[in-house]
Amino acid sequence: MAGVRDAGSRLESRTAYLLIAPLFILLGSFVFFPAAFSFYVSLFHYDPFNHSIYYVGFNNYLSVFDSPLFRLAVINALIYTTVVVSTQTFLAFGLALLFNRRFLISKVTRAFVFLPAITSSVALSIIFIWFFSKQGLLNYILAPLGIASQNWLFSTTYAFPSIMMLNIFSTSPYFMIMYLAGLQSIPSPIMEAAAIDGVISPWSKFRYFYFPMLTFTTLFVVILGIIGSIQLFDQVFVMTDGGPAYATYVPMIYIFNRAYLYPGLIGVSAAASFLLFVIIMVITIAQRNFLKEMKW
Repeated sequence: MAGVRDAGSRLESRTAYLLIAPLFILLGSFVFFPAAFSFYVSLFHYDPFNHSIYYVGFNNYLSVFDSPLFRLAVINALIYTTVVVSTQTFLAFGLALLFNRRFLISKVTRAFVFLPAITSSVALSIIFIWFFSKQGLLNYILAPLGIASQNWLFSTTYAFPSIMMLNIFSTSPYFMIMYLAGLQSIPSPIMEAAAIDGVISPWSKFRYFYFPMLTFTTLFVVILGIIGSIQLFDQVFVMTDGGPAYATYVPMIYIFNRAYLYPGLIGVSAAASFLLFVIIMVITIAQRNFLKEMKW
């Protein structure tokens, strides 16, 4: 009898491994192998087009560390992450509270607000190029206030805030859905009991119920926001290409340029990508530990 059970257990194990094998093959082919090969490339002067490949150790990493452009890109990314992640998190939570209703109009409006989150980032970027242009909608809206018309993306002062505005607009609805799921998972008897005890103001509900009970959701939203913000690329590439005067220069633009615009610097690009991975990991772990240790 025991032998039959052991044979059945082995059969189940083999079946399970067989079922998950395609996923592991995909992950190995398109995630783990490229990551490992990228680290390998980061240790070489790698120029396969000119048949110039030789080992340089960690010189590529030292080159990235010594690059003022990379340091500028990291600073820009940290500023962008601070502004965008904090704003989109609070805005997403506010939208979730606003649309946490079971009426038809709420569902229709929610779907309409969610449209930017499922629209191609390149398409949105092209639309916002017009929006921020000199003949665009933003200048039309601001004209009655006496604000002079300008091309906002050509300004070293306003180009980066313009990209921030676009990404807050497009990502907040996505995170709104996560907060909506969290709000609707809160048992209604808890909120009814809170109302009976006098917890009726929006701030009291937020302070004592919503935020503590949605800590995991907030952690998830912030981590995804940080990862996405530090990896910012497509909007900057389409709208400003890192300009004007490096005002919107971010690490992914640095990595892209070293890989595709400068011959022989593919190894430097790979090294910069690994340094970016380390930065993301450190920030994510620090932020996760900070939220876990806070007493709500």
